[in-house]
Amino acid sequence: MKKNRVIGDNATGETLTPLVGEEENSGACQLYEVCLPPHRPSPPLHYRVDFIETFAVKRRQLHIYVDRDQKHLPLSPGDRATAYIRQPHRFANDHEEPVIFTIKTEPAGGVVKAFQLAYGIANDGGAAKDGLPKNSVARLVLVETTQGYLPVLPGHF
Repeated sequence: MKKNRVIGDNATGETLTPLVGEEENSGACQLYEVCLPPHRPSPPLHYRVDFIETFAVKRRQLHIYVDRDQKHLPLSPGDRATAYIRQPHRFANDHEEPVIFTIKTEPAGGVVKAFQLAYGIANDGGAAKDGLPKNSVARLVLVETTQGYLPVLPGHF
């Protein structure tokens, strides 16, 4: 995806903007800015096996939850938190104002492609209340694209 091209979910107002374009990146990382609207619930608790994600808040406050016990890490502007490989995590905006933050994935991973897919489905009316596709096959494709996994089986990771 091209640098500074904003994509979003028309219903929720959530947006994603790549800060590094594919033409500038050899796959070492992805860096993008996310605007999460007020009271936007988190994606489900998930983990990655191929890359780490570093969250850095630019404006307002982001709530990060890590590990199986979902330890709460409130992040304010200038704060960072990293979700390491196989570390369960989720994030949310529980406030009245949008939160703006960046996510850096190292190596790049498929998160931006997954957002393109999820927002396209949402904008066509195919999203459930959790923001994920209603269609179970589309959900599986989204999960595969994000390279994310749900820690539902004890001792799975």
